[in-house]
Amino acid sequence: MPRIIRHLLNLLLLPLALLMVVLEDVVWAGAVAVLRALRHTTPVRAAGAWLGTLPGYAVLPLFLVPEAVGLAGKLWAIALLAGGHRLEALEAYVLIRLVCTLISVFIYQSCEAALLRIAWFARAVGWVHAARDWAMSLLRPALAVLRALFQRGRGPLALRWLAIRRRLRTPR
Repeated sequence: MPRIIRHLLNLLLLPLALLMVVLEDVVWAGAVAVLRALRHTTPVRAAGAWLGTLPGYAVLPLFLVPEAVGLAGKLWAIALLAGGHRLEALEAYVLIRLVCTLISVFIYQSCEAALLRIAWFARAVGWVHAARDWAMSLLRPALAVLRALFQRGRGPLALRWLAIRRRLRTPR
């Protein structure tokens, strides 16, 4: 592939890769931390155990449930927005999206082994991981500069951010 085309392709795909990395790093890590805290409750533990017994193709339709709830939440947010309630619409949409994402992560974590036995699903997960690794290889220099800036300037914002990241990454 000619060098100019490769650079243009990287330029076009980099925003998507950045979004994917941010989503995985922030949202996924946050969801995993919340689920780690909730796993000790009896209903969540029972639901996870039940989901773990399902075959992969039985799990796939379950991902439609949070999507349907998310769609209903989106419609509710639009209705609030149409009624002139801008802040409430934003709050409802963000809260419902976060809860739906949390449910999707829970389903995936509970059924990962069964889902990865489905060949096309395993290939798709491999592609997502490859895209993430590609994005990270492009972002590593910028992330190193940001880390150096955060480590030099230990202001309250930098310290808070580092504490949040440490808490999300430590297993309980």
